[in-house]
Amino acid sequence: RGQCAELCGRDHGFMPIVVKGVTEPEYAEWVAKKKTDLAAAAASGDREWTKDELIAKGKDVYANTCAACHQPNGQGLPPAFPELAGSKIVNGPLLSADGKLIKDSHVDRVMNGKPGTAMQAFKNTLSDVDLAAVITFERNSFGNTQGDMIQPAQIKALR
Repeated sequence: RGQCAELCGRDHGFMPIVVKGVTEPEYAEWVAKKKTDLAAAAASGDREWTKDELIAKGKDVYANTCAACHQPNGQGLPPAFPELAGSKIVNGPLLSADGKLIKDSHVDRVMNGKPGTAMQAFKNTLSDVDLAAVITFERNSFGNTQGDMIQPAQIKALR
């Protein structure tokens, strides 16, 4: 038993951890399952998702990844954690007209974070599907009505 030593969000210094020792066969089974899960996630990033599918998936990603700071209702805890409801960034353009990343856009902020703030980069911790889903969810929730979406394949191309 221990506690988290990484500053990755509110109250993470109080987050307890448990290390579980297992036999080699149990570990090998766990690794095999993780590899299967990763392969399935990678394959799902290549198909075209509907907006409703992305929003449903994004709701789960948001609840597990973003809600601790930005609150379940998107109201945030300003000034450290800005509100997403009515946000200029969330309601701004997704990408440039030619499909390129716009600095300080919603996609840029979620993928690359914002240095000097608590907003971490999720490019290396969330899958293409999870990134596309949470961005689509945020743009179409909390009173934000952009009506648009971003596909996992677009996120993959931006990496």
